[in-house]
Amino acid sequence: MAIESQSGLAKLATDTIRVDATSADIVKAAKAKAAARPAAKGFSYHAKSISYHAKAAIAIHSFYFSIAGGVIIGVAAYHLVNKYWLNKDKCC
Repeated sequence: MAIESQSGLAKLATDTIRVDATSADIVKAAKAKAAARPAAKGFSYHAKSISYHAKAAIAIHSFYFSIAGGVIIGVAAYHLVNKYWLNKDKCC
């Protein structure tokens, strides 16, 4: 029973503080709350954005390097096949 009464008194004290606050206190608290929120939200957004773009850059560069490697291997294979396999009759 004592715990219930203590929690009730604590809630009453919190409500009383809110009721007894002046308009200046309310404006001050609202400005502090508004100023704290965008900074945290903005940082979180930019951190996620940077992370997303870094992952996208790694993925797209891997894709481009795969294409470039395939082209180089294709050119080399074409050259070797043309030189050794298709021109057997023209050899010495």
